[in-house]
Amino acid sequence: MKINFLKQKKKIEDDGFTVLKKVLQRRLVNELIQEILVSKKTVKYYDNKGIHRRTEKLYDKGYRLISLNKKIITILKKIFNKDFIIFKDKFNSKPPGGEGFFAHYDGIFNFIDNKNNKRNGWYEYGDCFINVLVALDKCNKQNGALELAKEHKGNFVDLLKNTKQDGTPAIKKNIVSKLKFNLINLNVGDIVIFSNKCPHRSKKNNSKHSRKILYYTYSLKKYGSKYKVYYKDKNLSKNKSKVLSKI
Repeated sequence: MKINFLKQKKKIEDDGFTVLKKVLQRRLVNELIQEILVSKKTVKYYDNKGIHRRTEKLYDKGYRLISLNKKIITILKKIFNKDFIIFKDKFNSKPPGGEGFFAHYDGIFNFIDNKNNKRNGWYEYGDCFINVLVALDKCNKQNGALELAKEHKGNFVDLLKNTKQDGTPAIKKNIVSKLKFNLINLNVGDIVIFSNKCPHRSKKNNSKHSRKILYYTYSLKKYGSKYKVYYKDKNLSKNKSKVLSKI
């Protein structure tokens, strides 16, 4: 599909998010899923029923996964006219009955490191983060598709005031009640690009099938790769269980 990058840039500037339709062919998506399923040296998470919910550290674990990351970086360059690099990555498989997540920003929270220092979420590693969601299945209201509100302006300190400040990036209920969330319906191969400052949430998967997505986050390349140090800090964080269980 030919992408109108000027149109996508304007949508990002106005709302903080945009949807690119039919970016990946179904055959490639199926091949990506196979690479994910057989990938080694990743980190997997399971829910309390033992059902696989998430895999991390996988963007470079297969030829097609590597190619996808390069393709996304090229798209971001053409939209933002900036060079990005992968910051964090995950594959989410929301099974039938799988819960969604509360309204939150990405990266706007405090965590306590292994030396008992309070640190500023993702903003320890940069000041600009772009999320890219790749639909590996159809995403709709029934299976708990992503819901996005317009980007909130401000820096880390400004936006932190909007959160519960409980070690998670959850936004206060009185603020959430004033937001207009857009349900992002996607077909296989569609891509959503959005700022980490966009409040977002999803609801329970009420369908009979899993809802699989890739969810990558990119930071500015000029600050260098923060991928390894992010995951190291994440593993050492003293409030990691609180943060990770909901995102």
